[in-house]
Amino acid sequence: MLSLEQLSLMVKEHLGFYSYADGIQHYSKWNICESTLGGRGLICSEDIMPGEVLFVDHPLICGPRAGTIVQQGCTVCCKLESDTFFKCPKCALLLCSEKCQKTNTHVEDCMLISRWNKKVSIDDIDVNIMSRALTTIRALMLNKNQRQFMASLQAHTLPQHGSEIRNLKDYFDIPEEEEELMIIACCALDTNAFQISTSYGKKEMSIRGLYPVAGLMNHCCVPNTRYSYNTDRQMTVKAVKPIRAGTEIFTCYTGVLWGTPARRTHLFKTKHFSCKCDRCADPTERGTLLAALKCFSAECPGCLLPIEPLKSSSAWKCIQCNLRVPYNNICAIQAALGSLMGTLDFENVAELENFLLHRFTKYIPRTNQISVDLQCRLIWELGDADGYRWHDLSQSRLALKESLCRGTLRILAALGAGDAHLRGLLLYHLHAALAERARRCPDQYEELKTEIERTIDQAHQILQGDISAPPDLELRRRYLGPGCDKPQEERFFILDA
Repeated sequence: MLSLEQLSLMVKEHLGFYSYADGIQHYSKWNICESTLGGRGLICSEDIMPGEVLFVDHPLICGPRAGTIVQQGCTVCCKLESDTFFKCPKCALLLCSEKCQKTNTHVEDCMLISRWNKKVSIDDIDVNIMSRALTTIRALMLNKNQRQFMASLQAHTLPQHGSEIRNLKDYFDIPEEEEELMIIACCALDTNAFQISTSYGKKEMSIRGLYPVAGLMNHCCVPNTRYSYNTDRQMTVKAVKPIRAGTEIFTCYTGVLWGTPARRTHLFKTKHFSCKCDRCADPTERGTLLAALKCFSAECPGCLLPIEPLKSSSAWKCIQCNLRVPYNNICAIQAALGSLMGTLDFENVAELENFLLHRFTKYIPRTNQISVDLQCRLIWELGDADGYRWHDLSQSRLALKESLCRGTLRILAALGAGDAHLRGLLLYHLHAALAERARRCPDQYEELKTEIERTIDQAHQILQGDISAPPDLELRRRYLGPGCDKPQEERFFILDA
């Protein structure tokens, strides 16, 4: 394990702080120190303001995720749907075209894999296993310093980590030293990898990257940073709220809108620790009730919450009638809810809408994370999905989208999430709903003008430069944001296009 001084030097070299080609001497407002949570962390050395860039990281390696249920696609362009998919006859990686086959990316991948002696024919090699192992195979291209940097990161060593390489050995004779390096890469990725965003609205294979500086950030269920990606897969980490000197810099390893039981279970299974932050310790999660279930008493309108949220086997109690429910009963209800969600067709907007508005509230309160997840799915689809474009939406569906945006934004505000990425997207969609309402009813524009301008301006501040930002973000900011001097009819031409 490297010392903090050695690791700090390696981080600065990785971030390019010693490169003065742009004439600017770079420095950071944070240091790598011992964390109060255990291990290492990033600690602010100066006060940091919301929106301030903390660092711009780039991946040591990146490629397809290793999950067994992740959709598979082209290992070069990540396309998911193609009638021309074929297996490379040399390395068995899945490709969508000869163009992708001739790229430097594939040529380098293919050279690494085709060196190994095959135990079976190409036809018998599973393309899914090849895709799952590809990111770790790419670790073989790292130079000596990069390998040392990767090996210095905290990594899980339990037996389940590295399964993709053990599966790969069914098809190839792999030199022992290369197997060892790929196992190290597996463990580092499982501990530190980030899922890389795709372009807004595009359906592409999910990919991950090993961002070594971002990987040094510890977890908090209400983080003080957000991160975004550009087209070069660089990760920009920014503050979402004021961070005082001496305070640790956190990211979030889970969904911000997940309830405490879901977050803690995920963290324990994937990261092997149990979070004990203030949010996890609060049964109400700052009043959001994201984990709440309906009281089992038919006469009671109250909600059930865990009595001891930091204890995984805690009994639950109704906050209104004080009915206690054993943990096993809660597990049965949660399992049933999971099965019910599994029956949903998430591509069917009408089914999602009907399920959210008329069926699901029989079993859970509207505050529950499952309900909130469905709300977000509807927000993204209404106005964008085929058959549900803006001109297709009824007044009631337009009002529904606006209401769902406002409700979800209130949850984020209650959690203290600051200018999180999700807040930027919700502000964009709220703006779009308000703008569509004003387009349909021009006499309402003056009443809505201030909020239309404010929401797109705030969304732009959060999402600008982010690969996952809506493609018309800049155009909307220019024509419907503050400072536009165009007459009302010209402002709205972008919505009529």
